[in-house]
Amino acid sequence: MSLGVKKIILLILLVVCLGLLVVQFTNRGTTPTAKQAEETLDKLPAQETVNEKIKGDKEERKYRVYYITIDKVEDGRYYGTTKEGTGISFLEAKVNEPLPKGLEKGDIVKAYFDLEFSTNGIVKVEEVDEIPQE
Repeated sequence: MSLGVKKIILLILLVVCLGLLVVQFTNRGTTPTAKQAEETLDKLPAQETVNEKIKGDKEERKYRVYYITIDKVEDGRYYGTTKEGTGISFLEAKVNEPLPKGLEKGDIVKAYFDLEFSTNGIVKVEEVDEIPQE
């Protein structure tokens, strides 16, 4: 192999490595670390009661909202933990208002429970986009 061909191969390898590094750093910011999720959860209330009209409701109803960190996703089932440490799992198919996109480990969500019909379980899940300011 001539010196010119070796230089071209080395240049191609360097460009590929640089491209992989760029991809790694751009993807790193999208998935929250466990510490970031814990800090976000600390800023949110443990629970709250809201009046809201959810898909299928004819009028506003009372819902208890818990903030949950998604710990594991397996076979379409989401496993999470509330701020108080209570474990919760749910299937997206069983939620009245499914999420526009799937959840990943580390995501923080608001889970709505119907106060009048507690046997319904979680009726709505929303991803927490904004972190409250201190």
